[in-house]
Amino acid sequence: MDRTKRTGRTASLLLGSLGAAGCVPYAQLEVAPEVLSAQWSRTDLAPSGASIGAPLPSPTNLGAALGSAELEGLIARAAAANTDVGVAQARIRQARALFRAARGSMLPVVNSSAGLSGTRTQRTGDPFDFSNAFGGIDISFDLDLFGAGRAERRAAGNRLRAAEFDRDATLLIVQSDVARTYIQRATLAARIALLDRNIEQGLELERIIRARFNAGDATRVDLGLQTIQVRQLQTDRLRLDQALDRTRTALAVLTGAEAPQFQLSPAPLDSLAPPTLAIVQPSDLLVRRPDIRAAEARIDAAGGDVQQARAAFFPRIRLTASALGQAASLSGPLSSTFAIGADLLAPIFNRGRLRANLEFSAARQGESVELYRQVLLTSLAEVEDALAAVERSRSRETLLIEVVEEARLTARLARLQYIEGEADLQRVLDAEQRLTEAEDARALAMQERLEAGIDLFKAMGGSPLASSERRSAT
Repeated sequence: MDRTKRTGRTASLLLGSLGAAGCVPYAQLEVAPEVLSAQWSRTDLAPSGASIGAPLPSPTNLGAALGSAELEGLIARAAAANTDVGVAQARIRQARALFRAARGSMLPVVNSSAGLSGTRTQRTGDPFDFSNAFGGIDISFDLDLFGAGRAERRAAGNRLRAAEFDRDATLLIVQSDVARTYIQRATLAARIALLDRNIEQGLELERIIRARFNAGDATRVDLGLQTIQVRQLQTDRLRLDQALDRTRTALAVLTGAEAPQFQLSPAPLDSLAPPTLAIVQPSDLLVRRPDIRAAEARIDAAGGDVQQARAAFFPRIRLTASALGQAASLSGPLSSTFAIGADLLAPIFNRGRLRANLEFSAARQGESVELYRQVLLTSLAEVEDALAAVERSRSRETLLIEVVEEARLTARLARLQYIEGEADLQRVLDAEQRLTEAEDARALAMQERLEAGIDLFKAMGGSPLASSERRSAT
């Protein structure tokens, strides 16, 4: 009678837990937004030689895009030794370990045990009298009827994908930073070369003015103005020289080298060519940009967490099997015992904690969707800005080339007129200053145009070849 009552109470508890599991709360998942823009706002701002969606050659990295084999080598060194890339690689290993743990949790658990005990005796013969020896094996397996284990595995797998895309995004950022710093170094060297030439010409003009002052044909004010002009140019050169050395140390950090041992001569600025890239449509960014792919993978991972939190409301069924072999002595007979059972574990009194965990997982999923939306909007804005910067920087460089040519002619004529006594010194100083400013502005315009190409390369997610390789790998 008592056994019948216990069986009835157990069945009532099981039915009650199953009924409670049937009232699992529902979690509303957020949906990732789609790209509504069919094209860019200004198609006329595509780079020279490129058109929207044109099948142009795809450079493998920015070194090839800018036409510099040396820059390609620096980018390769950075990909292998940069600390940010190393951190991203370590996070991939962490995510891969968690994924393997999630897969392993769905496999049967096998435990084995063995023991041997005995007592020492004073009899002759065997020094020990073994009184007990046993060995056993236990096997347990959770039936994933409600998908908790599968959801955990999917979430871990998507986090691994996100970590891999984060590594790709880091590589793209590091590549862009190396190329940008390399161009800045080349520009600074070009500007220093311009200053050296202007300083040399200024010293020559100062010598002429001093000779005329000694001859009584120039005033002390004329000599002082030219001396001030030359000293200002020399001061600017010292400032640029300091900035040039900072680009060397910055490249050392980016390539994972020690700054005291890193040496690199600046590249000629004219040897770098603005990249010509095929402009993709806005919707193509979803598969090209690794940061968008990483955000998408995190949405999938968060969805798996929600599924796992809901599955926790359902009972867990565990199958067990055990085998035990035991002998009273090593020479005695072996007795064997086998047992097979099933356990049902159902949550009854912790539904409040489970509900809070479900709400937290749903909130995390909503956060991942908003982060995805943020990355998507930022990506579209970056391409818009880069397209505008590429075309307008090219237009500025074209105008400044004309200004430099005119300033050179004006400065040369003003100097000849001063030497012949047909113009005063102030006109010469104004012409020299305008030439210096125009040449410096043209070098900066070249830098801006090259950097705009780098920004466009980065905004589109790198080269199309690299993107297709990433898609096939995943």
